[in-house]
Order: sequence, then C-alpha cells, then structure tokens
Amino acid sequence: LLSILDKTLPRNGAAPFDAQLAPTAIHLALFIHNVEDMQRGLYFFFRSEKDVEPIKAALKSRFLWQPADDGLPLYLLETGDFRHEAIQISCYQEIAGFSAFSLGMLAKFEDTVRRNPYRYRHLFWEAGMIGQVLYLEAEAQGIRGTGIGCYFDDPMHRLLGITDNAWQSLYHFTVGRPVEDPRLETLPAYHHLKRD
Repeated sequence: LLSILDKTLPRNGAAPFDAQLAPTAIHLALFIHNVEDMQRGLYFFFRSEKDVEPIKAALKSRFLWQPADDGLPLYLLETGDFRHEAIQISCYQEIAGFSAFSLGMLAKFEDTVRRNPYRYRHLFWEAGMIGQVLYLEAEAQGIRGTGIGCYFDDPMHRLLGITDNAWQSLYHFTVGRPVEDPRLETLPAYHHLKRD
C-alpha cells in the first residue's frame, strides 16, 4: 500500500506528474479493508501539503487525523469496517468492499473551476493519471487494480462531512487480488493475424 501511494505523489522528473498540467488538486480518501499491518478504517492521503488545513477544516471535526506512516502524508481518520460503505458508494459493486483497499479521489473543485473553467478537464486528467499509476503499481506488487466509473458522490461527501462544493469526489478505484471471470475470454495479442 505505502509503495503504491508513494508513486502517486507528484515529483519533478517522475512521470506522469512531471507533465505539470496544473497545480496538484486531487487527494485520496481510502477505505482500508485488508492490508497487512494496517488497521481497517477510513484514511486520507495528501498529495500536496498546501491543502492539508483546508481539507481538515472541510471534513468531519471528529476525525482522528492520526499519522499512519512516518514518511508519507497518510492519516487514519476513523477505525472500523467500511466495506459496506465502500460497496454502497461504488454503486453497490462488491469489488470495492472485498478488495485490499479502495479509494475516492477528492478534488479541490469550486475554487479551481470558478477561477479557471478550463481546469475542469485538468481535474479529470489528473484523476486519470493517478488511476494509471495505481494500475501500474498494483501490477508491480503482484495484485490488480481497477477504476470504478460508477459511484455516488453525495454519500461519499456525507461520509467525509463535505457540505459544499469546495471539494468534489471525481473518480474511484480499488486494488486487490484478482478474481478471474470465466465468462470473459482472453486471447493473445494479435491472435487474428496469420503467421507466416
């Protein structure tokens, strides 16, 4: 988990975030279900230090904000089993609750879009880049990840305590061990081409 999260941090000279489309605007709210040496619960991962205080002010005041790692900006908000909430928020897709962890990407929204409307697409580009990194890093760890395109943002906001449009849930993702679906057929690349 920590290695995967570390790769989502923007760094100079490290793709894809070195493209510097815009300032970092997306952070990660995590549902930790089954990660070795970590308590089950709701966590928050900051991808930029500039948003720490605004996010803490926007989320529920009862959250713990307990550091979960010495080297990364990962914080435990609340312990407990959040599988049901993760499934419900992800349009009742069980994969979000029975994975190692799932997450929602929380974007600095209203201020970003009001000042520069063109940045709306940048927010989704940033979410897409984070998603691609999560795919690659999950594979590198011998597990799998998948984006969750269907999710309910209002229940996610209520869970976190968001009451306005300053922050917006933009995209969700889950990481865990794969379960092969026998209904799907997998063919080798270029299987349709004749060999000479």
